[in-house]
Amino acid sequence: MIKETLLAGTLALSLGGCSSFLPEVTKYSSEPVERPLLILPESEITEMRDVDYIVVTEENIEALWRELEAAGKPIVLFALTHEGYEALALNNADIIRYLSEQRAVVIAYKEYYEKADKAIGDANDKNATEEDASSVSAIKKFLNTD
Repeated sequence: MIKETLLAGTLALSLGGCSSFLPEVTKYSSEPVERPLLILPESEITEMRDVDYIVVTEENIEALWRELEAAGKPIVLFALTHEGYEALALNNADIIRYLSEQRAVVIAYKEYYEKADKAIGDANDKNATEEDASSVSAIKKFLNTD
């Protein structure tokens, strides 16, 4: 008698425990989903400033020094070696290349999302038309007015 009661109790608990592990019911809605708008600030167009380079050599350094003094400008020289100037030019070229690549990425994203939005819109319009047509035919069948 105790074995049967214990067996029945164990069976009831094991079956009851399984019911708590049932998967959740997935709900489906045929309503179209709108993508939220991406709002970004407008980029300001950069205007580059003029940079005047003066090449200083042994032959013209004294004349340039006198010109700067006569103009009342402070005499400060920023110098680059040939290799330093070449590195500066290559860095600028790398920046321009990188910006061009990023522009291409932005354009690719823009085209992708425009095409995706159009495809989703077309599919939603088609589904809405099919649902309307099937609803009308179902009502006509129900009313026997075909």
